[in-house]
Amino acid sequence: MGKLIVVACGAGINTSTIAEDSIRERLKKEGITDVEVKRILMADIDGYIGRMNLIVSMMKIFRTFDVPIVQGMPFLIGSKDEKEVLLNKIIKLIKE
Repeated sequence: MGKLIVVACGAGINTSTIAEDSIRERLKKEGITDVEVKRILMADIDGYIGRMNLIVSMMKIFRTFDVPIVQGMPFLIGSKDEKEVLLNKIIKLIKE
């Protein structure tokens, strides 16, 4: 079974779409085909417990999960270098 990255935000539309597209593009570039990237509402995250392997959060999370959480705001407001660092971190975490 493949891995699942959830990109969670308040509305599940604009901000998470930018992050989702960037992550998918990097996964493709790296030749990683067994990872699904899914945009979700933060309010729906409990439905993914036990299935998700990584959370990319587009907002502040005030609770803990049993999977790594990566702050995704650099996809929106970060420099090119910051985005690259973030993508490298996501790839490293999903390969673990």
